[in-house]
Amino acid sequence: MIRILHLYPELMNLYGDYGNLTIIANRIKKHGIEVRIDKREIQDPIIFEDYDFVYMGSGTEKNQLVALNDLRKYELYLKEYINDNNVVLFTGNAMELLGNSIDDELALGIVDFNTRITDKRYTGDVIVYNETLKETVGFINKSSLIEGGEKFKLFDYVFKDNNLSDNSYEGYRYKNLFGTHIIGPVLVKNPYFADEILKLLLKDQYVDNADKYEMAAYETTLRELRKRK
Repeated sequence: MIRILHLYPELMNLYGDYGNLTIIANRIKKHGIEVRIDKREIQDPIIFEDYDFVYMGSGTEKNQLVALNDLRKYELYLKEYINDNNVVLFTGNAMELLGNSIDDELALGIVDFNTRITDKRYTGDVIVYNETLKETVGFINKSSLIEGGEKFKLFDYVFKDNNLSDNSYEGYRYKNLFGTHIIGPVLVKNPYFADEILKLLLKDQYVDNADKYEMAAYETTLRELRKRK
């Protein structure tokens, strides 16, 4: 059985983020492997070692800080979980919780970067690239800048709308922790990204089983965004 923990699904779920777990669970089941998804909200007890995969989506700036304050109780346990090479994905502004700070607020300090909140909102479509994850497509909507995260960068930008920030990189990877500002069901839109998560979870049991319709949707989106470069 693969055990999945969805952190704060009511608090941190602005953009249909639950779709990331739906696609992963469905593809695991195609391998004939049982899947369990547990949800934990504020004040619920969390035992990270009970799970194979931990996920958190994005929320409002206010809810982001509520989630941060609750996670502080588990800071050492989460750090140990990540350092033991367990699989973690934080999307949207959830990714900022694992840096050193969000403005003057101390964050969890698991990855060495800082988040600066700005008066400007950065929004737009993107194509980003990683050698393993290939070209990844999506949408970013944030009012923050990441500083000092180059060492752990997940993606290089291939295309981004003009009103996005000046950073040449996007997201981070530390061991098997993935963080990206790309919001919504990024794993539904990007089969290669989902493949990497599945390979890490299933190891030698993994067999490529991406749906042809998922691949067709990804290729169509990528083709249309390339026209805007």
